Amino acid sequence: MIGAYTIGKKAVSFGYKRYGIPGAVASGGAALAGYLIVRRALKSSTNGENVDSAIDAGEIQSAVEEKGLSAVTDRGTLDRAIDEENVGSAVDMGDVQSSAEDETDEVADSAGDGDSSTGGN
Repeated sequence: MIGAYTIGKKAVSFGYKRYGIPGAVASGGAALAGYLIVRRALKSSTNGENVDSAIDAGEIQSAVEEKGLSAVTDRGTLDRAIDEENVGSAVDMGDVQSSAEDETDEVADSAGDGDSSTGGN
């Protein structure tokens, strides 16, 4: 099991090697945020059970590095990153995807990256 600290550390190293300090901050932050988003979404869909062992953090890290933070809302990424057998209860991937989208929107809005203030949405 790879935890949040480990995924953040690996992503920071990856970003630093590629783009220096700015890349380390961006890559580490995005990968860690992606992991936490999936974790929160899965927890809310399974009534707060311990879900850390069911999440493949490496898969999330790879998806976020390739496609950005929005990759955690992709059904394919969630299917690959979540091992339903380790959750301990039935998982509705539609609910997890919806929760991940909500969490991602909250992260983007709080970071100032969202366009909701322009009135276009």
